[in-house]
Amino acid sequence: MKNIKILISCHKPVELLKSNILIPIQVGCDLNQERFSNMLRDNEGENISSKNPMYCELTAQYWAWKNLEADYYGFFHYRRYLNFSEKRFPKDCWGNVVEDYLLKRTARQYGLTDETMRGLIENYDMIISEMKDVAQMPTHDKSVYEQYKNGNSLHSEDLDIVIDIVRKRYPEYRDDLHKYLNSTRTCLCNMYIMKRELFLEYMEWLFDILFEFEKRANMDDYSVEGLRTPGHLAERLLTLYYIHLKRTRKLKIKELQTVVFLNTDPKPVLKPAFDKNNTAIVLSANDFYVPYVSVVLESLHYHATHNWNYDVIVMHRDISLKNQMILKEQLSDKKNISLRFLDIGRYSKPFEKMFLRGHFAVETYFRLLMPEIFKNYTKALYMDSDLVLNADPGELYHTDVSGYLLAACHDSDTAGLYNGYEPNKKYYMDHILKIKKPYEYFQAGVILFNLEEFRKRYKTKDMLQFAASYKWELLDQDVLNYIAQGSVKYVDSEWNVMTDWAGIRISQIIALAPKRMNADYLKARKNPKIIHYAGPDKPWHQPYADKAEYFWKHARKCPYYEVILQRLYAVPPVPTLKERVKQTLLGRMMPSITLFFPYKTRRREYLKKIARGFLRF
Repeated sequence: MKNIKILISCHKPVELLKSNILIPIQVGCDLNQERFSNMLRDNEGENISSKNPMYCELTAQYWAWKNLEADYYGFFHYRRYLNFSEKRFPKDCWGNVVEDYLLKRTARQYGLTDETMRGLIENYDMIISEMKDVAQMPTHDKSVYEQYKNGNSLHSEDLDIVIDIVRKRYPEYRDDLHKYLNSTRTCLCNMYIMKRELFLEYMEWLFDILFEFEKRANMDDYSVEGLRTPGHLAERLLTLYYIHLKRTRKLKIKELQTVVFLNTDPKPVLKPAFDKNNTAIVLSANDFYVPYVSVVLESLHYHATHNWNYDVIVMHRDISLKNQMILKEQLSDKKNISLRFLDIGRYSKPFEKMFLRGHFAVETYFRLLMPEIFKNYTKALYMDSDLVLNADPGELYHTDVSGYLLAACHDSDTAGLYNGYEPNKKYYMDHILKIKKPYEYFQAGVILFNLEEFRKRYKTKDMLQFAASYKWELLDQDVLNYIAQGSVKYVDSEWNVMTDWAGIRISQIIALAPKRMNADYLKARKNPKIIHYAGPDKPWHQPYADKAEYFWKHARKCPYYEVILQRLYAVPPVPTLKERVKQTLLGRMMPSITLFFPYKTRRREYLKKIARGFLRF
């Protein structure tokens, strides 16, 4: 078995694959006091580590040349690999295959396993990144020389120096050099794998040229990118070496696609932010929703006490670093509040299959991941981002949920739907969702998760598969109600008071709920500890919405107040009195409409056509 070493150049901690072939090496160690674990270092033994700002990944190649014994030497970047699979994948405009995350799944997809890589490598003398056509790239350069000349912060006179060195020191390369620089095809990124004898020969040749270039060139006034000139020149020299080998020797050489992984940050391992009285609060949002998350945080800021330490985590896929910093600054004066952001994009592939409808966004499903991604937590309080606090959430968090999967509030709204407001709801809950005790259905906007108990009973994979198995009417709320039935601790409804959506939730929907649930809801409204703007009516869309005053009280103190106002006036005009009357009448008529014109019937479709003609919707 051949000794194959492919060094992965890294300048920061990255996601590492379990491999005996792919070996990470920290580059530029002479200029960085921080040391990354489980990596080789380019400043041990004979090295040029201090030249990393100029030579980039070549400091790893030089180190391997002088210090590493192998039968095959290869070099990748921390986010650039080669595709070892037999399948070819679509490329972007720069000729690269692009993948979001470096995961076990994507590694297998591109053959980045020791078995697959070894099977290919041992059959070739040289493997190199696939040649790309610069004329087909967005810059549409007419030649390799022109591409270098037009490069950001690069200078054509540097390439001219290298041309002169090659012609004088290695005249056998002259013809290949001329043809190559006037062609449009080149290999990029200094990525390759070579047999030992070829690698040693290439290193002698490459660094002889680059060190001579360094003596002749003057880079004193170059920009940071300009100082990387030796690394850029090496890309062209590697291609020249490859072209020359193909013409002059009988070698087995293979080109492979370059795969760029956009995110190779290590998988986050979250631990409680505080050693004592840690109160874990989890939100889920996207970048557009940040202004409303800011209001939630401001209400926490207002009601937080010194009794607890608040460990706030926002699950997301796209919240910008700028917005993260603004939100952290918003809470910076409270030493007992920690705010962190957890990018769960690496877990998001299953959500591509999830059903969405109405105003719901994919972020609602993120809470199904909590037992897995919060492995160091025994419990956590999940809250939707369309609510405001009117009390200290620490009181709710410290509810004893031993033996239960979760704690939540009864859902009087769903009880009213079940009792006849939505005629199909009873059949759906009894026979499709199969909730044994429908009046124990809970509202999922505020949930205290017993994460430890969840991990004992369910695998995240199974919950996600169940969530994707049907177009559940209320998405993951239905899913959680199904899997947690019989194991819910019910807390005071004051902890999740849903607002009066469209003016009909109280008078027409909850009015149909069992008397005890109706009374419980009305009592909770008088002293709400959490106001939940569940449904399409949001105060940032309709300032007159039920209990909007609680929202605006905190919104005025937020760094995004002007953004919220701008969006408010940018949305379609507030409905006229006539339109609001029409909405109310429709709301009151809907139970009868649904009764005589059931969903998914020809009668209902015929009614829609008539309604569009009269009401124009």
